[in-house]
Amino acid sequence: MGGSLVLKILLIPIVGIGLYITFKYIRPMVPIPGFTVYKSSGITVDYPSVDLENKEVIGTVSFKDTKIMKVIVNVQSNYVKVEGSVENTRKGQIDSDYIDMVKNQAEFFIENKISNPKKYYEQFIEADPS
Repeated sequence: MGGSLVLKILLIPIVGIGLYITFKYIRPMVPIPGFTVYKSSGITVDYPSVDLENKEVIGTVSFKDTKIMKVIVNVQSNYVKVEGSVENTRKGQIDSDYIDMVKNQAEFFIENKISNPKKYYEQFIEADPS
């Protein structure tokens, strides 16, 4: 009976330490189910010119309806010209992210012979049943 009492007394701090370790170190690594809120950054990218013949695309980056950067991509010669910057608009915005985005979209438009990106994407919005 004396050993059983000692075991019970020792078990309390052992369980406490186990719970502490679980909630302090293990629980934060397990994702908690919930939801995500998507909020616009205020930055938009538009493609006013897609020249399929010369394989050249112009992308404009705007912040709150003000054009802040223009990216001209010639897919054939792999030429990229950038005017302006997004880095002074919002914290964490990097020019190279938007340059890569315009460059990738330019390659997509040229490869798929899409001369009017706005019309191309609107067809998917109209087809969305939701």
